[in-house]
Amino acid sequence: MSSFGEVQVTVAGTVVSEPELFVCSNGSPRAAFRLVASEGRYDRQLSRWVTTKNSFYTVVCWRGLADHVGSALGKGDPVLVIGRQRVLDWSNPAGRGTIVEINASSVGHDLRFGLSQFQRVRRGVANAAGGEPDPFDTELFPGLAEALAPDRSAEAGKF
Repeated sequence: MSSFGEVQVTVAGTVVSEPELFVCSNGSPRAAFRLVASEGRYDRQLSRWVTTKNSFYTVVCWRGLADHVGSALGKGDPVLVIGRQRVLDWSNPAGRGTIVEINASSVGHDLRFGLSQFQRVRRGVANAAGGEPDPFDTELFPGLAEALAPDRSAEAGKF
């Protein structure tokens, strides 16, 4: 759910730093990593794709997502990130700059570039932080097991 003035973004890019994991003073896990999204074009003279622009983002993840990002991602992985974008200005004696931060709600491997194997994490009625119920909890959501089962109707007539 977004508030007025929040910018929701989806960014496809490459992880350029190992995710840094730590636990905040309130006990919430937090992970952060840098992401580059490259724009390119096909150069007919060179007969190959060339990068024309790189955009860098700091991706911040909280709670269960932070734990999973820390376990599943590494430098060089192609990913898709969905979240709220913020632009932060900073200054120090060495200079001034701008950081574009994404507070991630979802992060996953970009399967255009490789394979990934999903491993479901079983949780109880609510997650450890007391948040939303697990959307894959078949006791809370009757009929989900049948909906997630592979369709065997095409195999019905086979021996």
